[in-house]
Amino acid sequence: MGDMEGPNQSFAVDQLFDTLAWNLVALRQFTLDGVNAAAHVGPLYPTVLAGFYFIIGHRPEWVPMLHILFDLCAVLGIYRVGTVLWNPRVGAWTASLLFLYPAYWTYDPRIRSEALLTLLMSLWLWATVLAMKAPSKPRFAVMGLVAGLTVLCKPVVLVLAVLLTMLIGMGADRISRKLVYGIVYGTACLVLVLPWSVRNYMEFHHIIPVSAGVGVGFWMGSDPTSRGSWPMPLEREYAIWESAGLTPLPHAYAMYEVQTDRLLRQKGLERIMADPLSYLSLTLGRVWDFWVGNSFYLFEEQHGITLGVSRDAQERGWVVAFYSLFKRLVLVPILMIFACYSAWIHRDRWKILLPLYAFPIGLTVAYVPFTVEAGRYALPVLPCLMMLSVAAVHHLRIIQAFSGNDAFHQA
Repeated sequence: MGDMEGPNQSFAVDQLFDTLAWNLVALRQFTLDGVNAAAHVGPLYPTVLAGFYFIIGHRPEWVPMLHILFDLCAVLGIYRVGTVLWNPRVGAWTASLLFLYPAYWTYDPRIRSEALLTLLMSLWLWATVLAMKAPSKPRFAVMGLVAGLTVLCKPVVLVLAVLLTMLIGMGADRISRKLVYGIVYGTACLVLVLPWSVRNYMEFHHIIPVSAGVGVGFWMGSDPTSRGSWPMPLEREYAIWESAGLTPLPHAYAMYEVQTDRLLRQKGLERIMADPLSYLSLTLGRVWDFWVGNSFYLFEEQHGITLGVSRDAQERGWVVAFYSLFKRLVLVPILMIFACYSAWIHRDRWKILLPLYAFPIGLTVAYVPFTVEAGRYALPVLPCLMMLSVAAVHHLRIIQAFSGNDAFHQA
């Protein structure tokens, strides 16, 4: 049968995925402890990782090679999107910016699903652009299948999957044909997602579409002392779990157990209903954390930015620490400004460009209310901002070139 992996006190995100993946190989079960079924995360990344381990053996140190493959495929997908929406030059520059963008390769070499999610989001974006440009049942079926895979990777994108059905209704086809396209898209997505939902119901006797975790988002996200966002000082996190009656934790992901998550959901909703305005304020703060980054990385509460950057440098090195500061204060705000400017100058093409707007908005709407994660989860849709920014620069260069030619002819 093989050796079984089990959770321990030093459990972290890499160990979570590694444990699930290796137990899939060794025990043929989606479990953390070899006894109880797990629903902590979506099943796709652990399954892909299990296939990788099945071929090469249990070698976690080789996993970054798998992520490099994901990144290269994501670059190809973004190139195709840029080519379809504009031209090969915009596609190539956006793909280059994505490939060289430090955030994709300066994070800790952990086992994480963001690389696979970025790939799936780029393929989903590509499929959506093609389906919107030349609607057909096969294209919407492919769009639905990629949507289903993405949902199985990160369940919160269910909100984005529903949001994209609105795009189907904005085409020029007859209402009956739009309805058929919507049914094809939804059916293809559900074909992949529903079997896992049925498995969860049979295992836990509760409706869990993909994974537990909503309760964690509601409880932690409504906590005013944490600003509702991870990361945070470890002492504060333990105090929050203690206030919910969850300590001591048997392992670091105990709050994602199904029964515990349901309890947290109930307590979180009660706190939200008691003070909805405070929760709204926390939610707006998490929008900032999602895109720009949690202030925990920048500021130490008592000593300010100097100690915050110093702490980050000790953990990840000075180069990464200064890049992290530059990204939050300069790079991401510039991308946002250029993306908004690009949307304005290309407003006559707004319908075909809608996916570039829907994906960032949809992922933000999905993540912010239901999770309390760090800013790196914006990475899968950051290519949309990059593409819009590149398109804006390309547009300005064309205008400059025409202005130069006109000046030459007038002379």
